[in-house]
Amino acid sequence: MALKIVGMNATALPGKVALKLNPKLLSTINTRCKKKVIITGTNGKTTTNNLINHILNSEYEDVLSNLRGANMPQGVASAFLNDNKKEYDWGVFEVDEGSFPDVVRYIKPDYVVITNFFRDQLDRFGEIENTAKIVYEALKPLDTTLIMNADDPMVSKFKDLDKRSIYYGVEKSKFSTMDQRVVESRFCPVCASSLEYEYYNYGQLGKYICSSCGFKNPEYDYKITSVKYSEDAYHFKVDSSKNKTCDVVFGYDGIYNAYNCCAAIAFSIEAGLDMEKVAQRIENFEYKLGRMENIEFKDKMVKIVLVKNPIGLSEVLKSISNDKRKKSILFILNDNRADGTDVSWIWDADVEVIHKIENLKSIHCSGIRAQDIALRIKYAEYNEEIVEIDFNVEDSIETVLDEDVEIVYILPTYTAVFQTRDIVIGHLNHTNARIPRFREIIKSKIGN
Repeated sequence: MALKIVGMNATALPGKVALKLNPKLLSTINTRCKKKVIITGTNGKTTTNNLINHILNSEYEDVLSNLRGANMPQGVASAFLNDNKKEYDWGVFEVDEGSFPDVVRYIKPDYVVITNFFRDQLDRFGEIENTAKIVYEALKPLDTTLIMNADDPMVSKFKDLDKRSIYYGVEKSKFSTMDQRVVESRFCPVCASSLEYEYYNYGQLGKYICSSCGFKNPEYDYKITSVKYSEDAYHFKVDSSKNKTCDVVFGYDGIYNAYNCCAAIAFSIEAGLDMEKVAQRIENFEYKLGRMENIEFKDKMVKIVLVKNPIGLSEVLKSISNDKRKKSILFILNDNRADGTDVSWIWDADVEVIHKIENLKSIHCSGIRAQDIALRIKYAEYNEEIVEIDFNVEDSIETVLDEDVEIVYILPTYTAVFQTRDIVIGHLNHTNARIPRFREIIKSKIGN
């Protein structure tokens, strides 16, 4: 109640307190949900979780989900406390890779969707082999169906768990390349030999084979066969091994979203939903949570896109390079615990792609580590004259919103996402935008 009085979102704290009082609260969630699906992996969890929730809500009355991205046990518990019904048709939960064993100890999923494994929060997880192992070991005792990204060799290796497995992926398109600068793993997860790629879609996701042991992409059960981008949306065709096909339109940037949509479609069809209805739900999906959200602001569009690791930042910058409108970019880089205290990941990102971005009026750097992202841009040998540093997030947002551009891209790390959205919406509604800073002070006192 106190959190609601000060206007905080309370995505994790109530669950943290509740789990202290009742460590087996997740077991209650397990018994109240008739069916459960857990989404895990490095990138795409929140989008895939929100898509699946949106799709299921068209067919089922009661769906429980942690939609705001709080994906540790306390976030799952908070989602339940905020809703708290006697019974749910579905429980849909995104779960942090490191927290996956702690969650599935109590919540037994009928399905597990695995998106990808990239380096992320190295201070927590270490290298991606360790992250993948955490999930792999936790899956062993589960009686579940795996829905896996066939284009990530780190994920497709999970086929040797010998569980019912459904594979999805994206075939070669004009967005595919052989010139991929940021690849997390180039080695076969079975024999450690070098993988040979026919093409990359992003990161290490693409068509691969190991010439030593024969390890390669599993056959797709669901695949995207063509990808086109026009009118601020991706258009692609999805084919399934059940001889069904549909055209899908998704109104958000990034080839990575083709994978998110394909994962959601694969799960939904396997769960018994109609493919055409699923495609319709994806087309009318809208983000309202500050991640990839489009906000119409006076004479311009404001787009908020979470960035938190090398692959994510690289792909977001590539997407921006497809936008020919006059634009400004604001980076907000924090190193709070929830962001990951190690920000060295910005040096592994392909920031150099910024040279391909047309009509770029200015670059703003803010947040706790504003100077670090500004230095990274300097080493990319980009025009320093249009780069500005301001540690004050609110002031930086005010500045960029006043610029004479058609679109503003704001790229915050995790702990700045909701603060950023609050400030933008506050300005949009002509309200006092100092409130978000008060919320941030409260959060710093009581923790996340």
